[in-house]
Parts: sequence; structure tokens; C-alpha cells
Amino acid sequence: MATTFQDLKLSSTILQNLQDLNYTSPTPIQLSAIPLLLNGQDVAAQAETGSGKTAAFGLPIIQQVNPEQQQIQALILVPTRELALQVRQELKQYAKNIPNLKISAFYGGHSFSQERASLAHPPQIAVATPGRLTDHLFRKTLDLGTVKQLVLDEADKLLEMGFEEEIDQIMEAIPAKRQAILFSATMPQDVQDLIKESLKNPQFVKASANAIPEQLKLIGVKVEQSQKQDVVVSLLKTIDAGGTVVFCNTRAAADELAHALKAEGIAARPLHGGMEQPDRDKMMTLFRNGTTQVLVATDLAARGLDIALLETIVHYELPDDVAAYQHRSGRTGRAGKKGTVYTLATQRDERKLRDWDQVRMDNWLKADDLLKKATTAEPTMQTSAFATITINAGRKDKISPRDIVGAIIAETGLTSAEIGKIEVQDRASFIAVPEKQAQTIAEKLNNGKIKGRKFRVHLVK
Repeated sequence: MATTFQDLKLSSTILQNLQDLNYTSPTPIQLSAIPLLLNGQDVAAQAETGSGKTAAFGLPIIQQVNPEQQQIQALILVPTRELALQVRQELKQYAKNIPNLKISAFYGGHSFSQERASLAHPPQIAVATPGRLTDHLFRKTLDLGTVKQLVLDEADKLLEMGFEEEIDQIMEAIPAKRQAILFSATMPQDVQDLIKESLKNPQFVKASANAIPEQLKLIGVKVEQSQKQDVVVSLLKTIDAGGTVVFCNTRAAADELAHALKAEGIAARPLHGGMEQPDRDKMMTLFRNGTTQVLVATDLAARGLDIALLETIVHYELPDDVAAYQHRSGRTGRAGKKGTVYTLATQRDERKLRDWDQVRMDNWLKADDLLKKATTAEPTMQTSAFATITINAGRKDKISPRDIVGAIIAETGLTSAEIGKIEVQDRASFIAVPEKQAQTIAEKLNNGKIKGRKFRVHLVK
């Protein structure tokens, strides 16, 4: 029985990359799925986010594509843009130092013509949302006739979001002789039907039933409905709440709570499906660089939310089912790291949690104790010490973090230690800088030059 990545017969380059990423031993889903996939079998896997599923299907795909053939050989369908970007990023890490291997993501919410241009040199591995992919098929801008492997990732969510028709069109566009791989957190009837239609003699594998990692600390807070807002404010003021996601069930609740937290001096922002894609991207950037310390999110927006600094989850409202609860909670405590999950529970919620008998609670707190503690304790969290400035230039303009640091030091006299996280995207860059000087830094850069050129720079509001 295989127990290490070496036992799984992966290439030396992939093994080296896994070592560099500090992947010490395979997760149960990787141990089960990788040998079957390397053997060419169709696989249907029930596995939560956080179980290591991207590596479970990604490593065999990377090992089997031919980098010398410039055509799409593996297609990974995902439900959201956030997940497309996350999966592409993970696969790129696993595939580092493999010459000529191109991994691209195709998704709505940004320029179609940019994607079409990149298809002049097709990737060997394409990660795509169904809507954008069928758009490409309709316009005949890509060819799926060379696909040998198809992955349906988060299949339950693909169907929940109404992508059946697009999946059918994509199935018709790829060869009948192919390896099909399906991953789903839950296995409702429509997912089982999709498995029957799309997979041939599939091998079924399953990660452990309890999707909440053992190292996570689960704390329940007994509340009355009317106390919830005050309790979450108190909680965030008494814990070190940098890197926290608070979950609400609706967009309106997320907006309202984010507004209330901000009024209390907490650096919070909303994240939900009602926001335009560039705004959602901006929120994620601000969260990653620490300018925003608390994201108030809905479930849909949080799919694909895989952020290393995520330490605390707060269930402000309970979701409808246990799978969604586990999915939310599993956003922290990734890859063996510690994390804390707080659940605000009214008496009705407590009954719901008892019905979900696989949810353990390590500790229960009373709302009144928490509110009392918040009035007497020194607050551990203030508004963020950082603000974010943005430059309208990025990778495509040949701008690197080093260029940006050099320009900031030259124009403002800041030291490199005072500059926070820098994120260089295709056509924009975001830099966390000391909040008190942010406006001045933006103005000086706007009037100065970066790499000998002038760019527009402004403070992100």
C-alpha cells in the first residue's frame, strides 16, 4: 500500500516541487485517487475542499500531458472564476520547471479577446468555467478535439449553478475516448446521474466523512438573535482577528454586517456574488495583503477562497446543511495548519447542530460573558495599519515587485521593511503601505516614474 509521494510513482520533477511546497505525505484522497488516475481509469471522488483534491487530480494530469504538443490535452471544469484562478495557481506550482508546459484559465468577467489571443498558442492544460468555455466553442476560438482527460471539479456546485446544458455541449465537443474524473463534496441524485452519463466504469473513492480537520478548534457561542451583531463585534475585538472570514447567508446580511463592523473601527469588507467581478477581485487582494482584516462573505463568493493567512472562521448565520458548514469551516486549518471556527448559535441553531451529529464542539461560550469581556479587555484589534495603493501597470508591462519597491524608496524615502505585500497582476499592481502615509506615497509615485515610465497611481478606497 502506497504511503508516500515516492510510492505513487510520480516524476522526480513533481516530487521535487512537492518537497519545495512542504508537502510531506499524501492525503487520503491523494493516496486513493492518484494510482487509479495514473492507471487511466475513470474516477468519481467524494471529497471536500481542503482534502487535497486539486493535487489528487492535478498531479496525474501534469505527469501525463505531453508538453511538446501544443494543444489542449486536459480540461478542468470549475464552477467559479475564483476557483479557476486558484486551481491554475496550484497546478503551476506542481508543474514548476517542466519546460514548455502551459496552464491557462478561461473565465467570465474579463476580456474575451485577451483569452482568444492567448489561444494562438494553446495550453496543454485548460482550467475553465462552463459559461466562458461554451462561449469559446460557439465562436470557434478553441478546439477540444485533442482532450484526453476531463475533470469536473465541485460537480455538485456546477449543477447547483445550472451549468447542465453547458456541460452537455462541452461533452459533445471532446472525444468519446477520454479519461473522465469527477470530484464532488456531496453526492446528490443529479451528481450520481452525471457520473452515469459521463464516466465509464468509474472507480469510487471517498475522503473521510468528517471534513473538518482535526487540528481545528470549534467554539460555539450561545446567543439570542438580537445579540448577534454586538457579539460578533465583541468577538473580533477580543481575538487577534486578522485573517478572518465571517459567513452570512445573504448578500444583504453581508453588506449590513460589514458596514456595522466598519463603524466599530474594524477593517472589514463584504464579498458576495452581487458585486462586480473587479470589485470581488479587489476585496480578495486587500484581504491577502492585510489592508482588510475581516471579510464578510456569502457561501458562493467563498468557494475557491484558499488563503494562507486565513486563521479564523465565524459562522454568523448557520447554512442550510452540514456539507456547507463543513465546507465553510474547512477554509481554515489547511495543510495541517491550526485554525479556529466560531459558531454563533441561537437555540434553534443549536437544535440544527445536534441534528448534524458529525459536528463536534470543543467548547461553548455564553454571549453575555463575551460582551462583558469586550467592555473590560484591551482591544487586540484596531483598524488596519496598512492601506493599499494601486498602479495601472503589471506583468504585461514588464513591471516587477523589485521595480515597485525601488520606485517607492526613491520617491518617498520609505525603507523596504515598511512596505507591505506587493501583488503584481497582468495589468495592475497592488501595494500595502503604511496607512498614515498612503495618500502622500500615491501622489509622489503619480508624479514620479517607475522603471523610467509614468503610470497612474491612486489609493484604493
